Amino acid sequence: MPSANGKIVTWCYLFVHHTKVERVNEKLKERFNTFIHKSIVYKQVKNHVKKEERPTISGLLFVQGDNCDIQRMLHEIDPALYLMNDCSTHRTAVIPDRVMQAFIRVSQMDENRIRFMPHALSYYSTGHPLVRVTSGVLSGFEGYIVRISRDKCLVTSVGDITVAIGGIHKETFENIETYLRLRREEQKLGGFSADDEVLSWQKELESCFFHPENQLDVVAIAGRLHQWIAETHNWMQEKRYADIAEMACLLLEKTGACLLSIDAGLHVGGSKDLLSVCRDAEQILSVLAADAGVSAELKQYIFSRKQSLAVRYPFLSLQV
Repeated sequence: MPSANGKIVTWCYLFVHHTKVERVNEKLKERFNTFIHKSIVYKQVKNHVKKEERPTISGLLFVQGDNCDIQRMLHEIDPALYLMNDCSTHRTAVIPDRVMQAFIRVSQMDENRIRFMPHALSYYSTGHPLVRVTSGVLSGFEGYIVRISRDKCLVTSVGDITVAIGGIHKETFENIETYLRLRREEQKLGGFSADDEVLSWQKELESCFFHPENQLDVVAIAGRLHQWIAETHNWMQEKRYADIAEMACLLLEKTGACLLSIDAGLHVGGSKDLLSVCRDAEQILSVLAADAGVSAELKQYIFSRKQSLAVRYPFLSLQV
């Protein structure tokens, strides 16, 4: 659903009491696109089995449109209704239209392919490869390959909701970790192996970077960096504010330098993924700067680093 200026707008979501879902959905549909994921259940009714379609997650309602417009309408419908926030940024969780459309298409093909998972995406990082899907409906999706009940699944994030998409058999993947390591070796940048002593997270973050020479290089770097952005959710819960600030600043520093090294032709059409990571990193810094639990010294450090980064990498459009 394009907006008035022709721009494809994003999706967001909320939870509504199950007794109010139908009324709220009908009201929102007057102005916005909506979607409710449903599953098929079977009930024994007397001497026969009845097939019934029900919402998979009670009260979960997806809405496409400007989140401010949606929130205003929700307030008109019921002042107690609010769009859900992203746990990492504490702002409204948004879902790109391309992601939501693929999610809807998979649901329409077979709603049982989608499972809603109980943990944050980073929970599934241990022991599972991080990949990017390169074919099929889910092309462009990133996540972890996990076997659930003998089914090969892609565990990924839709907004701030972790889902497992099953039936991943014919799709092709690019293993991001392996690709990054091979490209660094080709450029003789070195790296770290499992035999090394425990390394700091700073070195691990720096190992994500190399000189990108094509679009796949950019996608691979951005895909690995998104994993670091997701990790801040756990760090925020552990109140590792200094590490979060340093990680976000280092990510901006390295990505800015990476973008400067990209050839002009590639920079014009291929830097959107990396710029998206930078926007997420800046948003994290903004959240820290507004958090009452963060010390004044750390807030001043964040301000100074952003000023320096803004001068050296003006194309990042950092707000200082």
